[in-house]
Amino acid sequence: MTNFKNLIFNSLFFSSIFLAISCNSDQKEEKALQNFQEKKAAQLKENVSISNIKSVSLSAEAKDSVSQWPEYLTFENEIAGLQNSSIQEIVNTSNNLKETSAGLISTIPPIFKEIPIQARINVLYTKASVLVQESSKTNFDNEVITQKTKELIIAFQDLKIQLNEVFLKTLEEFEEEIEKRIQEQDSIQQIKKDSVS
Repeated sequence: MTNFKNLIFNSLFFSSIFLAISCNSDQKEEKALQNFQEKKAAQLKENVSISNIKSVSLSAEAKDSVSQWPEYLTFENEIAGLQNSSIQEIVNTSNNLKETSAGLISTIPPIFKEIPIQARINVLYTKASVLVQESSKTNFDNEVITQKTKELIIAFQDLKIQLNEVFLKTLEEFEEEIEKRIQEQDSIQQIKKDSVS
């Protein structure tokens, strides 16, 4: 019977120790989880600094043409919304950016159906897809999200350069325009000479 009592006592004793260790371990895990969640919440609130990216302005002709392209205007608004955004806001809008860039691909106006423009739009779609992929990771890196966001904005600026180039004059057209202005100036000078004499 004493062996039985010792067995019960030892069982209770070791069970108590195991329970105490187990509870302590659970508390440590809970504290670690809480610290992780607090750190992640703080990271999500961080603003992304993208103000050092040079913005490209569209020419008057390009602006006029894109004003009839709703998908472009939507994408432009999405990009503008990234200025001074938090990581959380970027993560939340990354899917919209991808979907909107996909819309650009399928709705290119005839005037812009050129290989360089199509290539730039494909790059935009790829950059938006990578941003979605990085944003979807459980343990994403803020620096990577920031870098991918900057790359997407730069790709959009490159697209605007290509859109402007559609309306650039050729060298021959430019030379003709200069020649025409020179002739106009010569005519004005001749008229002044004739009126003075």
